[in-house]
Amino acid sequence: MAFAIRLCPYCGGEINSDESGYYVCAECEKRTFRSRSNTKAYLLNKPYEEEFSKIVNMIDENPSKALSTIDDMIVNSEEPTMDMYFTRGLAYTALGEEGRAHNDWKKALDLMTDFRFIDAYIVAICKRVVELTCMKEREYIEFHPIDYINVLTSEFRAKANISCKGIFYITTYRNFRMKYQAGELDDDEEIYRSIVPKLLKNILAYGRDFRTVINIIEEVLEDFHYNPDTYVEDDNLKLHMCSLLKEEYITLSENFSDEHIERIFRHWNDANMYDLDFWMDELMKSVRDDTILQKLRSLGSPNRESFDLNNAVEDYARMYLLLSEDGKDLSQDL
Repeated sequence: MAFAIRLCPYCGGEINSDESGYYVCAECEKRTFRSRSNTKAYLLNKPYEEEFSKIVNMIDENPSKALSTIDDMIVNSEEPTMDMYFTRGLAYTALGEEGRAHNDWKKALDLMTDFRFIDAYIVAICKRVVELTCMKEREYIEFHPIDYINVLTSEFRAKANISCKGIFYITTYRNFRMKYQAGELDDDEEIYRSIVPKLLKNILAYGRDFRTVINIIEEVLEDFHYNPDTYVEDDNLKLHMCSLLKEEYITLSENFSDEHIERIFRHWNDANMYDLDFWMDELMKSVRDDTILQKLRSLGSPNRESFDLNNAVEDYARMYLLLSEDGKDLSQDL
């Protein structure tokens, strides 16, 4: 699936070109790859691309052989490289060894000095997290992909000084949806229905471009057959809240300038979006517990005479979009 972006997902800078399958940021020079499922993008134009590509291709067909091959290369190397460790980490996930994969990816990250192509590594990890999640679910083995992603994003942020939770969640979601659309989850649709709402909740809290968030909400509403007339009977209360949020984003941003949109992106980062994460968690709970709305009322609009879910969603949208209650653009003051 081609991935269309308007701003650099890492710094919010202007995208000045689209070459060789990736976008290039004019500011940070990071490449954002159009394909969100290419696990071999990190090997492009490297002298060992062909050799390592064969190992990566082998991972799904014969993960044990793939692991043995790359492990021999590491053992026989005086100074194992970043890509050796990273590739072995990919092989470990195919064997269900997420702990060892994490350790190898951390070693690779420690050796990384050029972060312009870091997106290629994130894409590969997200694709393998999807495969790992499906494997664990099918074998009834406990695994918490959101927690796993959170650990990885913390390490990427610390090493590369980037806010990347949003791009991790979105890329993981994209790979799940591609499997779903390709019919690869026809016999395991419950896996998709179980993990996607969790990913969506985090995309709502950590997605830094609300236009992308709107598109993803629309996709999920379609995949989960959301009907605004029967959402109560269908037990789609959380999806209804997401639908309300989508409409608020569209309405409130109708006259936004490109500069305003860029300021919103640059304001939010993995650290301060923790506040959004808290609010989103409370919003999700409030669809089944009206008492939580009073807490949200005190945080957002304590002076409203009446307050319901629609008001709570509007307050969240205004906070995210940096708008005051009377419509003032607060982004210019930050």
